[in-house]
Amino acid sequence: MSVPTCPGSSGIEAGVLTKKIGIDLGTSTVLVYVKGEGVVVNEPALMATDEKGARVLAVGRAASELLGRGGKARAIRPVRAGDGVDYDAAGVLLQHLIGRIVGRQRIFRPDVMLSVAPMVTGVERRTVLEATMQAGAKTAYLIDKPMAAAIGARVSVATTDGILVVNLGAGSTEVAAIAQGEMLAIDSIRVGGDALDRAIEMAVKTSQGRQLRPGEAERLKREIGSATLPSAELWLEVAATADDGTSATIRVSSTDVHGAIQEPLAAIAESVQRVLAQVLQGRPAVRRNGAVLTGGGAQLRGIAEYLSARAGVPARVARDPQSCVAVGTGMALDNMQVIRRGQHYIA
Repeated sequence: MSVPTCPGSSGIEAGVLTKKIGIDLGTSTVLVYVKGEGVVVNEPALMATDEKGARVLAVGRAASELLGRGGKARAIRPVRAGDGVDYDAAGVLLQHLIGRIVGRQRIFRPDVMLSVAPMVTGVERRTVLEATMQAGAKTAYLIDKPMAAAIGARVSVATTDGILVVNLGAGSTEVAAIAQGEMLAIDSIRVGGDALDRAIEMAVKTSQGRQLRPGEAERLKREIGSATLPSAELWLEVAATADDGTSATIRVSSTDVHGAIQEPLAAIAESVQRVLAQVLQGRPAVRRNGAVLTGGGAQLRGIAEYLSARAGVPARVARDPQSCVAVGTGMALDNMQVIRRGQHYIA
């Protein structure tokens, strides 16, 4: 559905000099895709401000480094809990990203496509669009994350007779059944990579009485974690802190990590099963075509085998799964007939 409210651009701007930008603004990471250049930004979705939040000190990786040095800087994440958006912060971040890509003069304003969680309301979509226009876009569009993920995973969304897309983000997981360019069913849960990290932290706290230092749970998940039972035991030394504040190095096994993440993984599998139950009768091809896994969470060892066994359909991890949403968001700008069918935009 179109919602044109902002004036269009002049004919001088419309041409080869207008950049086409796709942005995946996630809970933990922001990725920006520029047509003809690929993914040009892959940084923390983070801003550092002064204590009162009145002045932005740094954005992205620079903000992470500034906050890591301590001091009185305040951390702000534009996207919270998978789909909650701080629109003022998102607008500042978008302005920074667009300015970085097109330059401060912004003679040729870009076409910008943003991915959004499917459950975002119409009012919220409008707010995101307006923030994008204020950040310097010539035209702003929105696309649902699962559709963008499918396009970025090179699924022929307009012609497929049925496929599942499981987008495993940091704050949430979206599962969608797609056929002939439409999302037939969708389920979104606030369980993602962050939930797995918290489960690991809790398991270590229970078993060893130590609190993992920031980032160590994610390192355990990334380096020795597995959705399926590890074939060989692995160990990793990580930094932790006792209740009295003393630091220590502890050893954690791959079996411990595997056991810790089973509960959030089961919630993701149940989400897949719910979507399958809604579409299998009318779209039996989904069972044959199975699921494509995207998002940073798809990099967990054994996740495809785990979901395939639990859901009873073949599952595969997309190539470069973390970039799929950003790439698909950018690619969708060349397939506007799909986007203008059921999506919001401002021109």
